[in-house]
Amino acid sequence: MAKIKKISYRDVLHIKKLISVICSDNVMSYRRLFFLSVPITYLQNLFYSVHLRKFPETFVIYDNNNSLNGLITVKAQSGNPYKWQIKSLFLNKNSYDEGKQLVEYVIAKFGARGVDTFYVSVDDNQNELIDLFIKGCGFRFCSTEALWSVSNLNFLSSEIDETYFRPFKSSDEELVADLFNDNLITHYKYSLSKEKGEFSDRLLQGFCFDSDFKYVYTDEKSKTVKAFIEIKTTDNTNYFVDTIVPPQYAELYPMVLSFAVKKIIKRNKKFKLYIKNRKYLQSGDILENFFKENRFELLQNNVILVKDFFKSVKEETPNFNSAVVFSGFEV
Repeated sequence: MAKIKKISYRDVLHIKKLISVICSDNVMSYRRLFFLSVPITYLQNLFYSVHLRKFPETFVIYDNNNSLNGLITVKAQSGNPYKWQIKSLFLNKNSYDEGKQLVEYVIAKFGARGVDTFYVSVDDNQNELIDLFIKGCGFRFCSTEALWSVSNLNFLSSEIDETYFRPFKSSDEELVADLFNDNLITHYKYSLSKEKGEFSDRLLQGFCFDSDFKYVYTDEKSKTVKAFIEIKTTDNTNYFVDTIVPPQYAELYPMVLSFAVKKIIKRNKKFKLYIKNRKYLQSGDILENFFKENRFELLQNNVILVKDFFKSVKEETPNFNSAVVFSGFEV
């Protein structure tokens, strides 16, 4: 019978071998997994409250021959301990059942501690993996989100009135959460709405590997927030921009994006820019048309799969012959 346990330092060589066999381009990706997961695992053993689980948790599965067949990493959504994401999944060849056991294990484990929503973001080309989550583990298709590369800056506005922009403050959390939730397409609100804590700044941000800058576009007269901008980078070269611009303010988008680019240029003039577009927002189609008109490059299209803890779907287990590896980005 397969054995599932928390990751430990003794698993390092087994995981390195597994990843090198099924995905040579990600041989070294296991390093961050251990630096984050293993020390935190022992710390978390002291607590049982789901509220205290702020870091990724990783579990491995071994067969009867003590061979590692897979591992899974999960993490609570920042600011919402009741919503968890499956961050990554590595499976050996012919390990469909082991993958199903890993997913069901983390759902049962953390569902029993109060987590009510699990989600995963998967490349839409990984049909077998999507099949594993939907048919094998009872997830349901929710929506899609895409990552675009900005290949030219012809859209930049030369006139940016920065008086309407200001740095994000903790008092803006609820306003931005409302901006996001109001922009959600109605039938996605139950699964994808956000709490105000999900927009809060991280504690000890200066000690993190990545940098995160947030701004809001406001109406000075009404004091309402019309747009939200988040800029992230891990290396001061590759920058990721995420925005919330409701459809009624769509004409502001070129200026909002131009403002973000201006802030990035102040840090590094030689940068690469990537933008996420959430198709479950009402402005999703508007932004996609803007990207196409300006000849941005579509890099990745992910499907969002969701499982509510109390829902269960049982279907016939399909054949699963290929090795699997994926690492999704946060909703």
